Amino acid sequence: MRIGELAALVGVSPRTVRHYHHLGLLPEPVRLANGYREYGLRDAVILARVRRLTELGLSLDEIRDVLGPGDRGGDLREVLMELDADLARQQEAIGARRERLAALLAEEDLGPDSTVSPGLAAVLREIPAEGSRSAELDRELLTLLDGVTDPVARDRMLGLIRPLTEPEALA
Repeated sequence: MRIGELAALVGVSPRTVRHYHHLGLLPEPVRLANGYREYGLRDAVILARVRRLTELGLSLDEIRDVLGPGDRGGDLREVLMELDADLARQQEAIGARRERLAALLAEEDLGPDSTVSPGLAAVLREIPAEGSRSAELDRELLTLLDGVTDPVARDRMLGLIRPLTEPEALA
């Protein structure tokens, strides 16, 4: 079969097949007298494996490692276990984002301070929104820091700021 037929059979484009040749994922087939590539069943099987592994989320480098010379199967289980762990972390992060989104959607009055982390939102609620230009600048700086710091540093920052929201400190 020709490259277009192979690509259609497996569900990829001829360009993808050529790219996989270039990367060494798919061996170059025999060329006919007219220069056309002639593919066989074995090529279709290899291409289908590569496609399935990319659909699972493996990178082309990982696929090359696990399929390797002689189609040994390499460290497929180990790579798939790493992929599964990565997907679990992503799923957990998505769950946390959805919880935060649900909390935002549950608020009656969404305002500029609503999109900050829950910890900073609690601190900002305790600080008067109106007041001096300095206080407004402080709120803006805290909002900026909340968005650009990692969670550990953000929690440390909030721990330092929370005592300043106590009534006696505000007075």
